[in-house]
Amino acid sequence: MLTNQIKRGSFFVSVSVLLCIVALFFSVSTGLAKSSSSKYPGMIKLMTYDLGSTAYVMYGFLGEAMIKKFGTRLRAIPAGNDIARMIPLRSKDVQFAGQGGDAYYAAEGLDRYADISWGPQPLRCVWHGIQPGTVGMVRGNSDIKTCADLKGKRLSWIGGSVFNKYHQAWLAFGNLTWDDVQKVQIAGFGAMHRAVRDGKVDMAIGAVTAAAAYELQSSPHGMRYIELPASNKEGWARVQKIQPYLFPYKATYGAGISEGRSVEVASNAYPSTICYDSLDEDIAYFMTKAIHECYSDMAKKSEVMKRFWGIEGCLSVNLVNRGGIFHRGSVKYFKEIGVWKPEWDQLQKKRLERQRRLKELWENALNEAQEKKIKAGEYADFWLKKHAEVFKGLPD
Repeated sequence: MLTNQIKRGSFFVSVSVLLCIVALFFSVSTGLAKSSSSKYPGMIKLMTYDLGSTAYVMYGFLGEAMIKKFGTRLRAIPAGNDIARMIPLRSKDVQFAGQGGDAYYAAEGLDRYADISWGPQPLRCVWHGIQPGTVGMVRGNSDIKTCADLKGKRLSWIGGSVFNKYHQAWLAFGNLTWDDVQKVQIAGFGAMHRAVRDGKVDMAIGAVTAAAAYELQSSPHGMRYIELPASNKEGWARVQKIQPYLFPYKATYGAGISEGRSVEVASNAYPSTICYDSLDEDIAYFMTKAIHECYSDMAKKSEVMKRFWGIEGCLSVNLVNRGGIFHRGSVKYFKEIGVWKPEWDQLQKKRLERQRRLKELWENALNEAQEKKIKAGEYADFWLKKHAEVFKGLPD
């Protein structure tokens, strides 16, 4: 029976995920515990990207500021993949997770969340950082100047990596597909950029602030960006069919970039500090307040946090962030400090209605699949067709 398959499916998690969850149970204090000398929580638990990632470093700065200002310890727990960050959040072993594009996929029940054990998740956010800019990078003396010039070139293929989708999006911008280029198997992110430097592949995708971008820029051949001009509406429509959470962005900070020399790139909310709708309103309120009031301290220590974690950016990126819904506790805080605009209530309402429809569609699809005796392994394709039929285009 499909119901039994759903139950069994939830046990198929990676060893790293299981270890992460076990570690959480051995925590010496709960995330909701209040310190004896403060009205604020004694600890907040948050899943984040792996050690060394930009998000991990940024949450480290936030943790330092929170303990100093509020006496609250932020326990940032690293995990190597998106599902590993989502499982403890769903099971309420942590209150928050720092996510990128997976916040969109989880909310919609797409990609890996089309699995029968997941489906659309009722996520909320309390804060958005801004990704400094994702872009294609080639050698400075390369003849590739636009996405269309990638035809016949060599592109990295990293097993199980999100960067394969990024490459696909850049190809789509140039009206190309994987069939138009040569796939080159590469071990990982660092190896991909080294392969460009060494002339083994022709383009790599990465953030303009990544160490790899600066290394390519200083290499003997130099580096050039392959941009995604916002004026190319058709190209962007093709990009967003592959990576719906991306939006056009002008990068003014990064390798080879300055205020007077911007680069047209893709961006997204990163990291989005997300939670479930069931999270206590006071905790969501506190986390929003903590990030906002700690900003000045974090900005002194990190240029990235200064540029990409401010409240103006947080609120503006939400307008172009597909499906992002602020937690009611966050909205309460934003209204109290006078930065919430009345028209945003309508945007919240619209996105909440979409989430309600998604939940209803998922439940109906499960029932129909059970009646038709669709196997668990075939359910994702069944669900994705249902999703595409009902949610044509990608309206908010």
